[in-house]
Amino acid sequence: MKPNLKAKHNKLSLFSKSLLPRIRLKTRALIAVILLVVLPAGTMLIAAEYTKHSSLAMLLCLHFSLCVAMCVPLSGWLEELLINSELRRMNSFCVKLKQGKLDQRLELQQHRIGNTTDEMLLLQHNLNWLAHSVAKREHRLTQSLLKTRRDKERLNLLSYTDHLTGLFNKRFFELKLIETCARCISCNTQLHLMLIDCDHFKEVNDKYGHQEGDRLLANLGQIIELSVRNGTDFPFRFGGDEFGAILVGVDSTRCEQIAERIRIKFADMKIGKSSLSIGISQLCCHANDPETEADSLFATADKALYFAKNTGRDKIISLTRYNEISHHN
Repeated sequence: MKPNLKAKHNKLSLFSKSLLPRIRLKTRALIAVILLVVLPAGTMLIAAEYTKHSSLAMLLCLHFSLCVAMCVPLSGWLEELLINSELRRMNSFCVKLKQGKLDQRLELQQHRIGNTTDEMLLLQHNLNWLAHSVAKREHRLTQSLLKTRRDKERLNLLSYTDHLTGLFNKRFFELKLIETCARCISCNTQLHLMLIDCDHFKEVNDKYGHQEGDRLLANLGQIIELSVRNGTDFPFRFGGDEFGAILVGVDSTRCEQIAERIRIKFADMKIGKSSLSIGISQLCCHANDPETEADSLFATADKALYFAKNTGRDKIISLTRYNEISHHN
């Protein structure tokens, strides 16, 4: 079958399906009129020809009584056929709308009674319009909520992110350190805090300018981010030339290897006399208070960092190494 003929055939099929209930309704109404009006009237005319006048009066009374008796069931049948079935269909449609099924539509039968539009058809049309309007508004509301959620996530990310390096900022670090300490204490997982300071950064700014200094900091942030695990470890920038990272689930040896890799990659850039001093602290295995342990972690790493800066810079000082040097001194 050709495409245009097939399309016409489909249209005719849909048209015939939409007219089928009305054709059945007219057929039933015609049968009812024949049975209740035409057939009795014809019977009475035939009886009038062959029956005596006294018997004819009795037949007329009987016919009238039957008509009166059939008024109630006939009205009930017509009410069910013409009104209740349509009302049930519309009620089912409304229930589905209430359940959130906004893509459904009532099937409309296009017909007119004289010059007046069928009120039931008008009601069905309005219900379809209502469903379309609600679906459209729900779509707009959903899109608006998605945009609001994306904007909120973007603002949250901006509030926790350093604009120059793209690393997390000090605000995020203060929240995340306590949270990570609590998780590692409950799971008995190792945790290290690494604090990083760029040596001679002021000299780089004074000699090469602030743009070169910003480029140095951005490159350092990239080195730190690429040296730790995404989603497991948390690199951050305090501000200025102070950086750090929270390392989860690695031992002290591995943590020092990561710090050494960061120091060497930064030294390869060879920008003036700049270098890195790094201090490392470790979560106590017997810790039980996350806030107290977070403060202790930061204080210990900060002490190790400044010990590295005060003893020549460009080195990594862990808690173990700090204790060994302090003991010898």
